[in-house]
Amino acid sequence: MDPRRKLLIVAFYLAKFNKEAIQNLGYEGFRDAFNKIGAKLDYSPNSVKNRRDDFDPLFGHRAGWHQIELGKSHLEIVESFDHLSEEALRAIVLDLLEEEPLGEILLPITNKQLTPYTTRGVTGKRAETFFMEWFAEHFPNDNLIDTRDLGCGYDFGIENSRHVYEVKGLSGNDGGVLFTDKEWKVAAELKDDYYLVLVKYCFSEDPMIETYSNPHYKFSPKKQITTVVNVSWGISSNDLNNTDTD
Repeated sequence: MDPRRKLLIVAFYLAKFNKEAIQNLGYEGFRDAFNKIGAKLDYSPNSVKNRRDDFDPLFGHRAGWHQIELGKSHLEIVESFDHLSEEALRAIVLDLLEEEPLGEILLPITNKQLTPYTTRGVTGKRAETFFMEWFAEHFPNDNLIDTRDLGCGYDFGIENSRHVYEVKGLSGNDGGVLFTDKEWKVAAELKDDYYLVLVKYCFSEDPMIETYSNPHYKFSPKKQITTVVNVSWGISSNDLNNTDTD
């Protein structure tokens, strides 16, 4: 990646998340951050500070360079990264600072590359349908709320309850699942009230359900970044098979 683009991404993160960014990156303050980030990216500390100041007017933590309009390269960074959660953007920044590749770049991908993971396709729809039937049978006194089209970060809630459910499906017993960045962020916020419902053998006559409360705590997913910089969080088949269900 172009060194200047790296600098702008890191600077954008510092500007947007301010003291939270400094704390989560493990720096003692902004001066410490400017010095160490500059050393890693081969820029002067003042350059790091100035690029952070470029983005400051967008977020109100400082006045920054409010008298100067953002250039094309800066606006591209805002458009590409502003929708990401703090956790997702921090993961990208840490990769840049450690000179590691940015996860798996999901360009035109073959079906073979996608086989470990299942998205909201046919399998996911079938899993959601089975879960609704299963829930109605096992919890007849609870009303399931369908939130799939509301962008809540989960598929279903329960009336008069804090519990929410994100349903993922597998055609067999093995495979991993993908969380969108929004789903993963909400899972972190709701903790034990957020349940991953894994429906295995979706296309069989007798699918099997496994539930995992607080998946954000239980699993350590690998982030995947698409060309439009949408971050998802993948839980591997090994993690799913080696973690106790609830």
